[in-house]
Amino acid sequence: MMFEGAGFGTSAKMYYDTTLQESFSRGLKCHPNHLSKRAILIRLIAKYLHEDYNSIFYGKAQNLGRVLCKAYDEALQKYDVLILPTIPKKAPVLPQGNPTMKEYLAKTSGLNSNTSPFDVTGHPALSINAGFSDGLPVGMMIVGRKFEEATVLNVAYAYEKVRDAKERKETERNAKE
Repeated sequence: MMFEGAGFGTSAKMYYDTTLQESFSRGLKCHPNHLSKRAILIRLIAKYLHEDYNSIFYGKAQNLGRVLCKAYDEALQKYDVLILPTIPKKAPVLPQGNPTMKEYLAKTSGLNSNTSPFDVTGHPALSINAGFSDGLPVGMMIVGRKFEEATVLNVAYAYEKVRDAKERKETERNAKE
């Protein structure tokens, strides 16, 4: 639905930047092959589901989204923000060269299961670098109450300050050794 909605999906209760939608549509029409293999596959599957199943799965997702939204709203009554990993597993090393579609999809599938729920619920969510593991980035996602984007941004800013101060201290300590 993101492609059909020119980058914004459909039925979302939000501000639609029509200039951005025009640019997205123009870019997609002029350069459809510039999308990643995964995005092209998602677009093909979405088109198939829309045309052959009359968007029934989209309707089911929207209905389930209300249940999910209620669950997050209840959790956020108790906490100002929720912190979770951006992806559900360690960041994969992407295949180099010209991998087969099967190799590429095996590495990239299932990485958005923690982020995509908020595309449905509308809760503000932000991913920031929480550090590295074996040279690969670790993302930390901060999720807030609806319309409290400032809280999410403030938590991210505070975490980055603490993280950066810790990194400076480690660098100084290593330099002394």
